Amino acid sequence: MQVFKAFLKVVKKNMFTALVFTFVFILIAVMTANHDDISSFEAVKIKLTVFDEDNSPESRAIVGLLSEKYEMVDTNNNRDDIMDMLYYESVDGVVIIENGYSKKLAAGETEGLFSTYHMHDSYSLVIMEQYLNDYAATVKAYTAAATPLSEAISRTAQDLSAETEVSVETFGAEGNDDYFSYYNFMPYIIISAFMSLLCPVLNIMERKDLRYRTNCSSVRPFAYTMQIFIGCGVVVIALWLIMVGVGGMLYGFAKGKRELLAVLNSFVFVLVATAISVLVASLTSSKNIITLITQAVGLGMSFFCGIFVTQDMLGDSVLAVGKFFPAYWYIKLNDMLRGWKVYDAEKAALCLGIQAAFIAAIVTVTLLIRRMKYNSVKAMA
Repeated sequence: MQVFKAFLKVVKKNMFTALVFTFVFILIAVMTANHDDISSFEAVKIKLTVFDEDNSPESRAIVGLLSEKYEMVDTNNNRDDIMDMLYYESVDGVVIIENGYSKKLAAGETEGLFSTYHMHDSYSLVIMEQYLNDYAATVKAYTAAATPLSEAISRTAQDLSAETEVSVETFGAEGNDDYFSYYNFMPYIIISAFMSLLCPVLNIMERKDLRYRTNCSSVRPFAYTMQIFIGCGVVVIALWLIMVGVGGMLYGFAKGKRELLAVLNSFVFVLVATAISVLVASLTSSKNIITLITQAVGLGMSFFCGIFVTQDMLGDSVLAVGKFFPAYWYIKLNDMLRGWKVYDAEKAALCLGIQAAFIAAIVTVTLLIRRMKYNSVKAMA
């Protein structure tokens, strides 16, 4: 086990940087997980300013409704201040009720009633604009049925004031969502941190002088590569235990079946990251190329597989590409565990099995590449 011992000595010299890198990513994951709670819904009141150019009972009615739904900011009806208010974000949006609003509303017109201004797009502003459109359309529907305008406005206000209870179906998930959110971001941590640690260490082990000495020794190429894999495994498992320990201290240690399965899922992905790191280090010794590959793999998996954006929000074409990455199957299983999808034991086993297949395939390719390199060096000698 001479190669294994030498590997650990090299890792020891780089351990401080690795630990700092790991804890930085843990901090990012914790901060993200604390803001990723789907168990509750809270309506947001945006800051709104309304300029009533029509100044009629009909226009004052819609101003009253907006005052109930949003936080109103008074500007003393000075339209010259609109751009300054929007630029300095003292308001989120401005609504202008155009002159002639009441006449157009009575005539059943829905265009040209309002003008809206804002600096940044947001869901809340889109919903506000949709609310104005729905208001005008509902009034038009009532007046088209020969309802007096005042009564149409009253009925519209009553219709649009209906509240909808919002609930999130979690499919019977155990534990709190923060626990699974922590594990949801772990693939990016594992890929980025582990590759940044292992690839430079492996490049040192592959230096020509050390490699030539190994080739002249009695250590066979297969044994050399396997000892490298074992060394990587010891290091990454130690770092993985730190991550699991931090998650346990923050959100509680695994007790239920699904929580234990989340830990197992992360362990399998640790082995995936280890295999990828050894493969990349076998392909190139350039630090710049390794950094590029690390960022491409880490960010690529994060965006295509549902780490940064949930899989339900990704398009079919993106998910079709994501299925060729192991992180897709990690996230697919974690989504079932956290209750975002219906849990199925067979599908859970399939996700773990596909990740294991990725490990076997990557290790096989790595052994072939290292064997070819060994033969080429031996032929040159």
